Amino acid sequence: MSNSRIKRDGLQSSNDLIKFADRLFATFDKAFAAAAFRTSKCIGQSTVEIRTSLEEQHNVIVKGLSGKESQSVADCKILVACGDSLGLPSTPQWLLQYYSDLLNELELSPTQYRVHHYPERDFWQFYCLESQRGVQLMLTPHSLPDWDSGSPLRNFLHWHLSGKTSGLVHAGVLGIEGRGALFFGPGGSGKSGTVLAGILHGLQSVGDDYVLVKMADTVTAMPLFTTLKSDPAGLKRLGVDQSADWAQTINWQGKNQFSFADITDTGQPGQIKIDALFLPHVAFAEKTSLEPLQGKQAFLALAPTGIAQIPGNREQNFAFCAELSRRLPAYRVVLGTDPVEITNTLKNFISKMRG
Repeated sequence: MSNSRIKRDGLQSSNDLIKFADRLFATFDKAFAAAAFRTSKCIGQSTVEIRTSLEEQHNVIVKGLSGKESQSVADCKILVACGDSLGLPSTPQWLLQYYSDLLNELELSPTQYRVHHYPERDFWQFYCLESQRGVQLMLTPHSLPDWDSGSPLRNFLHWHLSGKTSGLVHAGVLGIEGRGALFFGPGGSGKSGTVLAGILHGLQSVGDDYVLVKMADTVTAMPLFTTLKSDPAGLKRLGVDQSADWAQTINWQGKNQFSFADITDTGQPGQIKIDALFLPHVAFAEKTSLEPLQGKQAFLALAPTGIAQIPGNREQNFAFCAELSRRLPAYRVVLGTDPVEITNTLKNFISKMRG
């Protein structure tokens, strides 16, 4: 039966979302058991099991998620499916003209549910905090946001792994022998390009865009996704062979999208201790330099981009970023033009921080 002929629930309030989520999770166990493709990974020291009957989605998830395969009992279960399959309800429709993640987040905050909706694609994500289960419900197998392949299941990982002392951060990481810095800033600040330059010239990284950060006695960053990205001009500046097979995938931003395995044999470490926050600035300077940055300036650059892109408890996210900015020294990285010089400058600075 075509999706156009399936009767779909019409939703227009948070109460409707709660009632639909109740119905959806009542069918979860049977649908999860029936899904043909399965993978289980240790992400952020938590075992996440994902199941789907969509082979293409399964391949994207297996390729895009970091973490080793795990045989442990799942801490979190996620089902990826089209509505009206596996005994699930049909994919619902939002009946109002606009949908607001923020409004529904505020109204759903006292409940066990978290919901994200991308109206342009009839793409839904429902998560139950109480049972640590999630359902990505789509109208068709291709009803995905453009950015999904680079950070699959990102919102679920955020809902499952975030708390007062841990959270997903919109940032990259570079380090040496397990110690390093968190690179943050808005699009165009040079964050991804700097991380890529570092990886190509021998530094370690757990990611260039989104990483999991945990604060205990020390601050550590852990990998979430295997993907990296760069605009074609950036690859050219780095002297990368753009005719290579791995450099042919172009994402929704017009950037080359590839993986750690494509450019390095060392892969991603399980974690890197974070000693500082670095805010890169594309200055085309003669030489790269670092200058101290006030904690308030670091917070104002760190918090807004991630919070705007990841639905969740925004008050908790702001508090997490504020604490991170208080605990770690911050520096503005005034970038030069030579990737080797940039990397060597960062390597020397990180080594001095390690003592």
